Amino acid sequence: MASLNEAQGVQTIHSLWEVYPAYLGTPSRVKNMTEQTPARFTGRIVVGYDGSAGATDALLYAAAIADSRKLELVALMALSHLRVTDRRTTRALKVDPNYIENITTKAQTQLSDAVQQVATAYPELDVTSVLLAESPIEALANASKDAALLVIGARGSSSEKRLPLLGSTATEVITYAQGPVLVVPEGTHGLSNGPVIIGLQDAPDSLAASEIAATEAVLRDVPLVAMYAWDIAPELGDFSSVMQLDPEQTYRDLDTMLQELVVPLLAKHPELRVERRVVQGSARVALVDASRTASLIVVGSRGLGGFAGLLLGSVSRAVTREALCPVIVVREQSVPVR
Repeated sequence: MASLNEAQGVQTIHSLWEVYPAYLGTPSRVKNMTEQTPARFTGRIVVGYDGSAGATDALLYAAAIADSRKLELVALMALSHLRVTDRRTTRALKVDPNYIENITTKAQTQLSDAVQQVATAYPELDVTSVLLAESPIEALANASKDAALLVIGARGSSSEKRLPLLGSTATEVITYAQGPVLVVPEGTHGLSNGPVIIGLQDAPDSLAASEIAATEAVLRDVPLVAMYAWDIAPELGDFSSVMQLDPEQTYRDLDTMLQELVVPLLAKHPELRVERRVVQGSARVALVDASRTASLIVVGSRGLGGFAGLLLGSVSRAVTREALCPVIVVREQSVPVR
């Protein structure tokens, strides 16, 4: 059995597992995972780990959440070139017959060191490390199906400083994840006491995101800020409408809409403290600006402006790339991995 507090017994699995839905915040603690038991992540917080600085920040942030909620933490590393069918591996094995063994040993050492770092910081936390012979995108997206929460760093070991702040692997994981994904910017240390911000509108993904945002605000004991940003061009569409616009009435109408959208949240969470915030301008700019003082931003994967089949909208993509605080991206329905 893989015992994380001792930083030993990294479990290596060479196939994916069946998974089942889970609800964010459900305090289901699972203490045992053996070589004979398929990896199941129900009620656990799963964090993608690749040894990079960004992944380490994500790991410690995920550990802080798991420790505060008495959930088990799973550090998941996935390497596609552990598969003998991988082209790169096939070529490497011709040169070095111990190629897979050497890579496995290195990966297990990285995981063990990471787990020991977590155990030192959070001695009461149950941690499990799992090494999968799969592509990181597929492994993490599938792990998100029944995990309480999937946590990833904004950039991994393959990202370069000159590239956008959201790495390609993180973007793909968010796009195809089966559950909520928490993206942690590099340099994030610990949980803050700022509000949880939800970019809220009457769209399926946004409404699903609002449920998670409310849960997070209650668990963190911070206010929830329901924000709606409106822009003249998308809202009105023609110049004649712009001339007839009454800004004060528009503000009142949108505030009324927000008030109606938060009613179910307050009914479910009577202790929830809610602030409504209507701002004029780009949603991207408003949410990124709010991230300066927020502890968390929650967005739907796409809003009303997304066309059918769009998996990740422009606003959610931009916010996860530019926000200064962690961001959770939520999709109403799961999307099969390619």
